Amino acid sequence: MNKNVPDIRLAYPPDENPHYIRAVTQVGDVQEVVAHADIFESNGMKLVAKGARIDSRLFNRLTQHRLTAPLDSMLTATHPVNAHSLVVALDNIIKHEAVYRRILTRTGDPHAMKQALASVQLAPEVMLRLTVMRERRAELFMHSIRTALIAFALAQRLNLPERQRASILLGALCHDFGEMHTDPEILAAEHDITQDERRYIHVHPITGHVLVQGLPGFSSDATQAILQHHERLDGSGYPNALQGGSITVLARVLAVADVAQAAIQRFDLLRVEMLFRLGQMRFDAGTVNALRDLLHITTIDAQDMRLARNATAQVQHMAAVLERWITLRALLKQETAPAKADTTALTFLFERMATMRSLILQAGFDPESMASMLVIARDDPDMLRELRRMLDELEWLASDLAHEIDRRSPQLSPLAQAALNALLAQLHQMT
Repeated sequence: MNKNVPDIRLAYPPDENPHYIRAVTQVGDVQEVVAHADIFESNGMKLVAKGARIDSRLFNRLTQHRLTAPLDSMLTATHPVNAHSLVVALDNIIKHEAVYRRILTRTGDPHAMKQALASVQLAPEVMLRLTVMRERRAELFMHSIRTALIAFALAQRLNLPERQRASILLGALCHDFGEMHTDPEILAAEHDITQDERRYIHVHPITGHVLVQGLPGFSSDATQAILQHHERLDGSGYPNALQGGSITVLARVLAVADVAQAAIQRFDLLRVEMLFRLGQMRFDAGTVNALRDLLHITTIDAQDMRLARNATAQVQHMAAVLERWITLRALLKQETAPAKADTTALTFLFERMATMRSLILQAGFDPESMASMLVIARDDPDMLRELRRMLDELEWLASDLAHEIDRRSPQLSPLAQAALNALLAQLHQMT
């Protein structure tokens, strides 16, 4: 077994997850969710009769017993997500969000996505899950549609066969089904995720894969894309730390689409480009190039950059990180030399810190003299703009690195873990 792969297990069988069942019953509080079949407990006892309305009053009954069949297969919502409602949501995105209009236009066939959505065949279980997502996790629902738009456009640009385009569309729509099984309190924006809690996030691709396997319309390409959409070519992803050719073509496309969508919502397009340039060892080059072509970043995008972050504090935090790393690097090389497992597990750390230093150098600054950056850039608007953009990217890299250290920490010796604690604290200050 690869020691760098975290020990990830499902906390509950997908059909018995209380977080998802609570969301289903809460949807039933605001629209009719009806059992279209009798619901039985595994010992044969009837829990809910056919035709009964499902709402929060049934939460305890549904979670205290093991069901004979998946709950999704026995319920129908009055106002479900279907092909028509997906097209309406897509039209709304195209109308109000210029970047997605641009992406579709540059595919050469901007109507293909709408036609594909209009004809998509959704299994009843998928319709119910999308409905629960729309009603209880609206941001996640819109993320899924935007990700599907980008993924389908990439498939067009890459000239993937029609069969694979259909698979990536369905896989992208459903790629975060597993996230609805995660405790909402862990995912709250104000919550600081602990190392132990992070494993519940890392398991969501496995949950999603299990949920869609065997459902009508799901090819093996689609299910594998869901399972692997957080894998990275350099082995830094999850849940299985796959590398290179072990990751399927559609999973590579979905990985780029997923990250691009999240970045587009948070950043300007120049920073999206920078993100993928920094992650060139992690993402498929052909897919990233197709994304660049679809985004077609212009000088107007450059003028639209958001530069409101406090550059002084960012410089100070980055200087502290680099100073800590100089000491830590020597310590790790000296003290982990006998521990081959640590040396292998820490390779990612040396690579990521080298990337951060390289970014500073590429921007024309000296990583050994961070304090001088603001002095040099203060009277030069163009240089200050470049500095702030670089600092924002360093902040993103710091956050990503902190999560990676948390994820791999259980595979390290106590000595290596202790050595990393100070660096981890500095990285968290930047995020």
